[in-house]
Amino acid sequence: MRLTTLLLAIAPFAAACVGEPAGHRKPGSGSAAGSGSGSDQSAGPCARVDGDVAIRAAADMATLPKTGCYDIYGKLTLQGAGVTSLAGLNEINSVDELDLDHTGLTAIDTKRPLGIYGKLTVSGNAKLTNLKQLSFETASTGVEIDSNAVLASLDPLGLADPALAEVDGDIAITANPVLTSVPLGHLTRVTGGLVVSGNAKLTSLDLGKLTTTGPIDISNNAALTSLGTMSALYRVTGNVTVDGNAALTNLAAFTTSLKFIDLALTITNNNALTDLGALKHLQLVGGIEITNNANLVTCRALEIDRCVQHPTASQITNNKNASCTTACN
Repeated sequence: MRLTTLLLAIAPFAAACVGEPAGHRKPGSGSAAGSGSGSDQSAGPCARVDGDVAIRAAADMATLPKTGCYDIYGKLTLQGAGVTSLAGLNEINSVDELDLDHTGLTAIDTKRPLGIYGKLTVSGNAKLTNLKQLSFETASTGVEIDSNAVLASLDPLGLADPALAEVDGDIAITANPVLTSVPLGHLTRVTGGLVVSGNAKLTSLDLGKLTTTGPIDISNNAALTSLGTMSALYRVTGNVTVDGNAALTNLAAFTTSLKFIDLALTITNNNALTDLGALKHLQLVGGIEITNNANLVTCRALEIDRCVQHPTASQITNNKNASCTTACN
């Protein structure tokens, strides 16, 4: 329970109040030097700002604490082209949620590393090149990275300390035209969907520790040649869709560790695809559609149909016709 002891101000764009220091957030101190994750554990806790805060211009930051570190117990929204720098946030230490919405930012130029305790949304930021300075301090409640024209790296997703190990919600990495890597190598569990779609230059996807997730959708990533490794993945509680990845040659990421796909397996329109990995070793899949993969020998698709238990009729058409045999071993 969060109890506010002193109401200071309500700004036109920020319904927030400053109260007692909080004790469970990442350590902070009165000075930005040495601050952020891993800073001096003996330093006192930061002040707290209760409630959501919206910033649409530099002037909106004037209501936030001017000295000493502080934590926002709510959602911080930075919105619009008028937001070009975060220096005016002074010594902000952490937030519940962070939403960067069509800002004019080129980088996360906060004075100290900024911890996130919930959802991160980064959408439509035409000049933003990276997400350095951000970190997930606990399990996230969602990650949405969409339509950022020059965003080249997803720094907080790949940090080893603090590592993003769980997402209690959805992950969507979509339509970021220069992004080359999705570094989720520390992720073990996603309760919602996992979507990686429309990232034209994406070449690397790391999900090596993921054990369970909701629906997976990997589609329209033109440069992606493989899905990396998913050697820990055991169950997908939804659909698996792999569609329209023009350069994708194999699905070796799906190993014999994957036993269950609760709903449909859909592999369509991947013109370079020749290998379906170990998908024929699934124990159960809800449905099967493998169509329009010009270089995938039909026998490889038929192996999944014949070797894996599935309750509905399969759709396997318009793949490569060639003389071959099927086997379930």
